[in-house]
Amino acid sequence: MDVSKVKVLVFDLDGTVYEDTHHFDYQAARLKDKLSVEKQSLFQQDFDAVKRDEHPIKIGRIYDGINDLVLVQLDNIVQEAYKWNGHRLSNEEINKLYPKPIEINYDTMLSIGDPWWISTSIAGHYGLNSKKCYEAFLETREYMMGPEFEMEPIVGFKEVLSDIHEHVKLVLLTNSPQPDSEAILTKIGLDRLFDLKIFNGEKPTRTLERFEHIKNEFGVEYKEIMSVGDNWINEIRPVQPLGCGTIFIDSHGVGNPSSADFVFECMGDAIPILKKIKNPLD
Repeated sequence: MDVSKVKVLVFDLDGTVYEDTHHFDYQAARLKDKLSVEKQSLFQQDFDAVKRDEHPIKIGRIYDGINDLVLVQLDNIVQEAYKWNGHRLSNEEINKLYPKPIEINYDTMLSIGDPWWISTSIAGHYGLNSKKCYEAFLETREYMMGPEFEMEPIVGFKEVLSDIHEHVKLVLLTNSPQPDSEAILTKIGLDRLFDLKIFNGEKPTRTLERFEHIKNEFGVEYKEIMSVGDNWINEIRPVQPLGCGTIFIDSHGVGNPSSADFVFECMGDAIPILKKIKNPLD
């Protein structure tokens, strides 16, 4: 992709403009506390198993809370399905259960596009409803706003954004609420850099709608917009058919070189590409 043509950069928040991860253990603890005592140890066993990559719950998959199955999908078409114990369903069983494209939501069909949804899916398996799961999320965000939660800015990231800001518009598009998101941006020194901030973005359900708004807001074409995020389902796949550029921060190794225009393990590795937006010959 010719990055010199980019006029708008759209960034996700969590896992993209900051890389701290210790809050996920805090979230898991909040979820576990909301379960009955007899289920808490089972929750912890599953959570630890996911960390060891010994569980069907993985980044990039879907948790179907109604059928209690873990799904692999592409463009909402189920490709594989697993029971909680890891047993893989046959193609015949899959076709019977999912004859049509699935509809991802925040209640019964959870996209595990990033670590936020790992412990949430496990809690859902053990009967915790979406309201209680969201309470745990808000408790975690409140913790992240406080002084005891220390964050490390990505080295060189703020500087490159400040440098290219005179050439491109910067947009934040996050599923998180505004108060805690603003607090996080302040902690890492990015609170004054964005030309537009969209909170409670409802990605991936409303990703296309959000990008249409961004396109119209700045009077650009889709090919002049680049989406940057760590959640392939939310930030990368929906905008590829539009012609948007994409940078996938694949910190969990779920993708491959063809998953986006540029694939990096961390945002720090993407900084040279961001620099080329201002200086394409570098």
